[in-house]
Amino acid sequence: MSKGALKIEDKPIPANMTAWTAFHMLRGSRQIGYGGVSPIPFSEIMAYCTHAGVDDPMERQQVAKFVMALDRTEREEYGNNKSKS
Repeated sequence: MSKGALKIEDKPIPANMTAWTAFHMLRGSRQIGYGGVSPIPFSEIMAYCTHAGVDDPMERQQVAKFVMALDRTEREEYGNNKSKS
């Protein structure tokens, strides 16, 4: 098992479900170009927060940080896997 990987019996933290859902919903909003995959636009994250009714500024900031971290990690992994091909 990879370092930091969740065990199958681990359950997601309910407070993070909004951010996880946002990340999965927004993955398709990335631009793809010659340089690879661009990050999820911050404006898309804020639009998702508005759509989902996340009105508290601190909660919006938390969702944005979480989504950007997941996005960065996935893009780094994509870049690593692409270079191995």
